[in-house]
Amino acid sequence: MDSQIRVNIWIRWCYGIFLGVLFNFILDIIFSLVYKNYSLFQPLTHYLVSIFLTYLIFETLFLVNQRLNRIYSWERHLIKRSLLQFVADGFIALFLTTMVRWGIKYLSENLGYIALQDEMILIAFVICIDLVFVMSELSIFLLTKWRFSLAELERFKKENAEFRFELLRSQLNPHFLFNSLNTLSSLIYENQENAGHFVRELSDTYRYILENRDKEVIHLHDEIEFAKSYINLVQLRFDKNLEVRLNLSEADLNYKIAPLTIQMLIENAIKHNVISKKYPLFIDIFAEDGMLVVTNKIRLKQSKDIGTGTGLKNISNRYEFLTVRNVIVTDNGEDFTVKIPLILSN
Repeated sequence: MDSQIRVNIWIRWCYGIFLGVLFNFILDIIFSLVYKNYSLFQPLTHYLVSIFLTYLIFETLFLVNQRLNRIYSWERHLIKRSLLQFVADGFIALFLTTMVRWGIKYLSENLGYIALQDEMILIAFVICIDLVFVMSELSIFLLTKWRFSLAELERFKKENAEFRFELLRSQLNPHFLFNSLNTLSSLIYENQENAGHFVRELSDTYRYILENRDKEVIHLHDEIEFAKSYINLVQLRFDKNLEVRLNLSEADLNYKIAPLTIQMLIENAIKHNVISKKYPLFIDIFAEDGMLVVTNKIRLKQSKDIGTGTGLKNISNRYEFLTVRNVIVTDNGEDFTVKIPLILSN
């Protein structure tokens, strides 16, 4: 830690020396262009004063800008921070420059004559330097945010692709196909009308997945209609042992939701819980405080296909890019509840 502090101090000293020499040389060029008899190469004492003044100003501004970071951060107050830093840094730089220069003139008994043109040139120079440094800091911040946004976009694309893959895999996995075909074969012999109904619901399920898998959000009304088809499909397999109770108003259906969210939550409940005549599974779906709530009683299977939690994780990660509110998952030992943020329609 001590070595890092020493390195930082040396770096700041080097910056002070370099910028002090640079600023003094630029001013000498400006004055030599304004005054024909002004020498471009001034005494070493001028450069030493410039180095001291530059280091004093930059150390003071460093402390002031640290204070500004706590009050008006670049992240939350971009425009206000830029303007406030420009004004504050400019005022402090001009004040310190004037005090040091006039103090040196007073000590050298040369305070009797102050050229207004020289002071105006110096003020304009300090303001330009202040503007350059504020714009540089602003540019660095925006560039950093842009690079971070690109990285977040790539992460979102990757997670979105993983979400779609997980969704299709869950729908097309051998267990789902085996159970669907097994149910269909039974229905063909027992009830051909139900078998036809089963095929239509299965067709609607896959058509909906293919049509909406690339969309970010859809109306809750459309998602509920699809959920009903999926519920009918699984109820043909579990009969009255599975009941999904939808309690949503017309106003709730105007909200938007990520496609296939409800289906994945229903499937998650079916996958992990016992469903039998003795222990039927009831899933309640309703809206509360701007959230879609999916909840069920917990009765875990003794030997179940242990999940990795990828489905819920993908849903949560997806909603991070759709809304500032988070997906809430609670498990109190008796009830398993997932709350999904409802998105306002544009």
